[in-house]
Amino acid sequence: MEKEKLSKSASSRIAKKILFFLLVCFIGTFLVIEGFIIYFAQKEPQEEPDVLIILGARLYGTIPSPALQHRLDRGAAYLKDHPEVLAIVSGGLGRGEEMTEASAMKRDLVSQGIPEERIFVEENSYNTYENFLYSIQIMNEKNLGLQKEDLLIGIVTNDFHIFRSTLTAKDFGVKAVGLPAKTPPSIILKSYLREYLSVLKYLILDRPKTFR
Repeated sequence: MEKEKLSKSASSRIAKKILFFLLVCFIGTFLVIEGFIIYFAQKEPQEEPDVLIILGARLYGTIPSPALQHRLDRGAAYLKDHPEVLAIVSGGLGRGEEMTEASAMKRDLVSQGIPEERIFVEENSYNTYENFLYSIQIMNEKNLGLQKEDLLIGIVTNDFHIFRSTLTAKDFGVKAVGLPAKTPPSIILKSYLREYLSVLKYLILDRPKTFR
């Protein structure tokens, strides 16, 4: 009986040490990753991008969600100020959507005065990794200057998403900076917390794909 008590006591101590270690790892990685997310969310580009990639987000049928509308407005403003810059709108057909995100994004940009010929559509992607995989393919196919050493890509997305987006683009071997768009106030907390998990997923599961 005494041996059983000692064994249970030892097992309990080991379990507590493991739980404590896991808790420390969680807190440590959360603070570091959230620190990067917040830092990049507030960082404006010091150089002017040559090509924009505007990342898709949810549609309500055919209408851009508030988060996506902020992205489109930020992209449109830059394109108006830089009439020589081209743009790729990137996003596939999501659940409950009546058209691809990219198609809706192009329509919105045109309605804001951006000429159609400056907008290229990528509508096969369903996540950030695929946004860049397929957008870079379009840049190669359309000869958008991807081979130029000094080409700078501007990534337009909501502020919480800038860190992971620029990291993904650079892992594909392109020089990129973020153009952060606002995040709707109603989803700020949820978006920043969920992004921690998304960054972990990218680092563990998605990122290794680019180095195969």
